[in-house]
Amino acid sequence: MLSESNKKIFFKLINESSKKEIIWMNGYIYGFLSSSCKKDIKIENKITLVYGTETGNAKNLAIEVYKKIKKKEFPIRLIGLDQYQLQDLEKEHYLFIIISTHGEGDPPSSSKTFFNFIHNKNIILNNLKYSVLALGDKSYSFFCNAGINVDKRLYQIGAKRIIPLYKCDVINYEEKADQWILEIFNFFNKVKKKKQCRKNREIDGKILNVILLNNKKIGINKEIYHIEIYIQKKIKYFPGDSVGIFPENPLNEVDSLIEEISFTKKKELAEYNKKNNIFYLFKKKLNILYLSDNFLIKYSSLSGIKNITLNKKWKLIELLKEFPMKKEFLLENLMEIIEPIKPRLYSISSSPNVHHGEIHITVSRHSFQLNGKTVYGHCSNFLSKLQKGDKLTFFIHQNHLFRLPPNPEKDIILIGTGTGIAPFRSFLYERQVMGGIGRNWLFFGNQYSDSDFLYRTEIENWKKEGILYHVNLSFSRDQEKKIYVQDKIWENRIEFFSWIKNGAYIYVCGKKFFMSIDVEKVIHNIIQKIGKYDSKLFIKKMKKEGRYLKDVY
Repeated sequence: MLSESNKKIFFKLINESSKKEIIWMNGYIYGFLSSSCKKDIKIENKITLVYGTETGNAKNLAIEVYKKIKKKEFPIRLIGLDQYQLQDLEKEHYLFIIISTHGEGDPPSSSKTFFNFIHNKNIILNNLKYSVLALGDKSYSFFCNAGINVDKRLYQIGAKRIIPLYKCDVINYEEKADQWILEIFNFFNKVKKKKQCRKNREIDGKILNVILLNNKKIGINKEIYHIEIYIQKKIKYFPGDSVGIFPENPLNEVDSLIEEISFTKKKELAEYNKKNNIFYLFKKKLNILYLSDNFLIKYSSLSGIKNITLNKKWKLIELLKEFPMKKEFLLENLMEIIEPIKPRLYSISSSPNVHHGEIHITVSRHSFQLNGKTVYGHCSNFLSKLQKGDKLTFFIHQNHLFRLPPNPEKDIILIGTGTGIAPFRSFLYERQVMGGIGRNWLFFGNQYSDSDFLYRTEIENWKKEGILYHVNLSFSRDQEKKIYVQDKIWENRIEFFSWIKNGAYIYVCGKKFFMSIDVEKVIHNIIQKIGKYDSKLFIKKMKKEGRYLKDVY
């Protein structure tokens, strides 16, 4: 309803206007309302093609491009830059620009508002993916200058250039324009395949068991868990593969963050929640803990603080409290730059031919000191708190560079420390069920035998049953002088060299620094002193034959 004052203005305007003017007003109001409705529609999967033209060349080319893209049934809209709603720019996901150059390298007059907006307005377009096709006359010194400037500026304010700048001569642009269109098709086909692939590879599982492998009675200072996941559908994996897991953020962290945002942006938060479930995003999709330096650099433009300490484990809530966003920036600007939660990979410790319908992983709950407090790793902490019956979504990460020998008669040497035992548990179960006659030699190390002898019962049984030909253990803290896996390898150097000389495969799993480096050093030493070979050439040959394999982190 109109207020009384506006009602008087409205009736006065109607009474004093001609029939043609009233028809024009009716059309204007209809167009305005249609435009308003369109702004509410999500355009994340839509393509916007805009053009800036002075003589009509850019417009004509844009119409041709539009028709070709539309024919492929891509959701695309075409609009001139003189009609483009500038407030839509921050909502766009895919923007393709065809723009000509006028005069001394200037943009067309129809594009100047857009041009000035991106150059002078303090905006961040981290969500935008774009490409520019510039039209120009090669006989002029400022060939395609307007397009060059637009392309450069969009990149500077955070947009992602998905196809390099195309510079076309107005006299002969058809071939290059077709190449540009082809690149657009290729890009979206890749996006489609990637989304489908991601959807197809996600596996829903249910927790069967979470078992603490360390002996609680000893007074341990770390936690290592054996986690069993039930999977209903048949999946394909091989010993040596890993699972990728997206950890969820702790509930208390999510609640505190939403509460902090509501203090300063309560209305925006309510409005944002109408279209997006912010709790779901913060709980399962977006990284709010241990922010990356890349994110901190982007956030500095929202807060106006240029000296935010990098290489520090910031939480988002701490950042918002210490360096609040400037008032002119919206909640949406923040949401656009928050990075997604990255998956963590864990070696599979089960065998597909033994543990049917299950996948096992071995997880060390990582801890470190931060500001005098004990803080836990994001994913390992999340996994350690799972209970029987909880759901877990994951994917299989194939590791083609860490596979058992194709010939089961080949001997293998397994060298692992800590949770590096995980893939070797998978290997040994697989070798047992396959009934191969190749020998298996395990070197395993950890800190204390009483608390850190992971999968002790299984290893002892494999030794009794002859599945393990040799087992050499090193628990570094059990005696005054520390003993490591490389020391045990050196103790057995004569037989060790005999195995590798006769075709045995070496597998190393565990920490890169310094375990895997020290192990390789001692193997070099054995080859030189026992075998009298050039160790560099010997190991190079082993690696080329796929007989020296590492999965280190």
